[in-house]
Amino acid sequence: MSRNPLARSLLMAAATLALVAAPAFAAPDVSSTPTSTTLEGVLTSTGGGAAADGTYAVTFALYASATEKTAFWQEGPANILVKSGGFSHALGGITPLTAAALAKAKAAWLGITIGTDPELPRRQFRSVAWALIAAQAESLSCTGCVGGTQIANDGISAAKLGFNYAGSTTKGGAATDLACTGCVSVSEMKFDGDLNLGGNSLKAKNGTFTGGLAAATVTATSFLGDGSKLSGIKIPSGDCTVAGEVVKGINPDGSLKCVKAMDPSALPKDGLNEISNDLLSNQFIDQIGATTKNIAIPDNQGIAATSDVSFPDIGTTQTFAVNVHVENTDLSGLQLTILPPDDKKIGWVLCDPCGAKDAKIYKQTFTPTNKPKSGDIGKWVGSNAKGLWNLKALDTVFCVPQATGNGKYCDVLKKTDGTIVDWSITVQTLSTKKVEAKGLLITSGGLQLKQADSHPVTCDTQHFGYLYANPKDKAVYVCNGDAFYPISLVPVGTQTNPGLTCKDILTKAPASGDGLYWITGTGQGEFQVYCDMTTDGGGWTHVRTIAPTDGNSVGYNNQAFWTTNADYGSISKRFSNDYKSPADWRVSGTQLMIQSTTTGASGEILGWRRWPMLNNQPRNFDSFFSTGIVGVHGTDSCETGASDKTSVGKTSAWDDIIRQGSCLYADVNPSSSGQGDTIRLTAIPYNGQDNKMAGFASCIDCGAQWQGGGQTYMGLDRAGCNSGSCHAISICRMPGPPAADCVGAYCGSTYNKASCGMNWNSRFFVR
Repeated sequence: MSRNPLARSLLMAAATLALVAAPAFAAPDVSSTPTSTTLEGVLTSTGGGAAADGTYAVTFALYASATEKTAFWQEGPANILVKSGGFSHALGGITPLTAAALAKAKAAWLGITIGTDPELPRRQFRSVAWALIAAQAESLSCTGCVGGTQIANDGISAAKLGFNYAGSTTKGGAATDLACTGCVSVSEMKFDGDLNLGGNSLKAKNGTFTGGLAAATVTATSFLGDGSKLSGIKIPSGDCTVAGEVVKGINPDGSLKCVKAMDPSALPKDGLNEISNDLLSNQFIDQIGATTKNIAIPDNQGIAATSDVSFPDIGTTQTFAVNVHVENTDLSGLQLTILPPDDKKIGWVLCDPCGAKDAKIYKQTFTPTNKPKSGDIGKWVGSNAKGLWNLKALDTVFCVPQATGNGKYCDVLKKTDGTIVDWSITVQTLSTKKVEAKGLLITSGGLQLKQADSHPVTCDTQHFGYLYANPKDKAVYVCNGDAFYPISLVPVGTQTNPGLTCKDILTKAPASGDGLYWITGTGQGEFQVYCDMTTDGGGWTHVRTIAPTDGNSVGYNNQAFWTTNADYGSISKRFSNDYKSPADWRVSGTQLMIQSTTTGASGEILGWRRWPMLNNQPRNFDSFFSTGIVGVHGTDSCETGASDKTSVGKTSAWDDIIRQGSCLYADVNPSSSGQGDTIRLTAIPYNGQDNKMAGFASCIDCGAQWQGGGQTYMGLDRAGCNSGSCHAISICRMPGPPAADCVGAYCGSTYNKASCGMNWNSRFFVR
């Protein structure tokens, strides 16, 4: 189109922008909203009349202001038909007029250019054109298009809202309550982005939504109210309805993870301290040492010295270490090997060699980080170290005298060289066998110990303090680190609960004092016996008493006293008279004790002497005389070992059996007529000429004062004497003090020089 000088003004008599689409109550699809609007106007000439009819080339542009130089939207030139000055054009029909463009500009000024003429004066768009922005709100499908600043705190209220929709009973006007059913359906509310209220709340005082509020995701910092009206909330699938179960978490597949409220398997195996405020623990550090220490190492004989560690079943190890101490003349020729319980063929080589030629002491601790030369020590972490462990030490170089000039030197040629001084295994254990109570243990329901008829463990330093109850012995035993120590639950030594011996009673009831107790000894049935629980540590069983002044004689012809298994006398007169207890043949011991006491029922102990039985073999006292005439002079031998302990105390200077006894002999002293007439228990052996007579002598046919007269004599410490009033059933002494034991036939008639000594009784005990 050529430039038309008449077309200089545009009269927009009907210059309104209106959406072509008619309003509808049903929400249309966003994609159906038109992007053009109808523009109608009148084109005039410069003279004021209508422009000539014809087709004009027209360009349309929108500006953010009346003076803006750059258009934010433009289309054309478009061929516009003008008739009688009037024209009509679908603005946006060539270049779509979008809501986003209008929203960004916030205002719009229309500029029209006809042909090549200058742009006609701009005209401003009014609100009808701005209705395009409503396309964003039709389905509430926008992000950030409605912010909290655009909605006043009281901008939406039931009092200001009116609803005009088909089927309503009241159309238009205000509604006192926002209560509508179907007026806003969930199908019409869609959120492609977020509903951002800019920090403001979404509240409805009397709001009721019967259709619900549905969204793929609803996120809120908090919900106001008690939540009682919330329904239809979908939770992960799962069944935690079993009694005692709780929700521990959510599995990867979205289902609930249900566990018992107090599930032991959910606790760590070392969690006792966590749940007991550190009062209980099942973690221990134990060091188990070698069964035997200081084992000699053979000197280059191809034989290894072996030392063992017997490791108990105490649980799973958390740390593991082997400690070794070995000494040798030359460590360069020493090889150390460990054989674990599960590997008795190859084992671990700790060191080979174990040091320099001049080094002598090897001390080392091996751990999973400080490894031996070969072998996997770390595999025992997390395992049970129970079993027999062996340490082998092999010496491969001879130790020879320095004079030879070869090999390693030592003072003398020897078969062994070096020692396995000690070794041990140290572990921190997650125990399955024991629990430590670090505080005071109070049991309101009582405490019952393990029961066993014999010791369930070996009493050693590892088990110090171990307690158990023995129903067979009716005693509680405690390990003192060396042996089990019994605490009797029923008084030991009663007829109901007799002991085996006096020593057995004292062991089970250490507080037992001197007195009468019931024992069983060997054989059937229990019997009463006197127990000395004080002298030399106690535990002595009384077997006999010899009382020279009781008016009775126990000569050799009294077989009941010396050689038969029959008790003699009365236990009620056990100290004042001659007495023999069933313990004489039913109780064995490795020690014998003789006490010298004052005469009478309550005789004071003047002194005592102790002898070990021959070769320390258990023996009863009756066996000393079991063959009757046990031997004549020249054939007698020691019945005991040498005396190993004595207490002379206030004994008489002539009491040789207490003051100078070595070992004890039992034999017969034949009379001058060749008949055996004396049974002796003496501390001085026959000397080839005559007996020195230091001991206990039982005479037959010993008269007044020595032979003849028909009086029987029981002499103690000396044979009968011919002096003064010293005669039958008296203690005689040789000249002294100290006693000068005689030598020769009848001691060179020194018997006639003997005198009466202080009388005393003798008691015999075994332990």
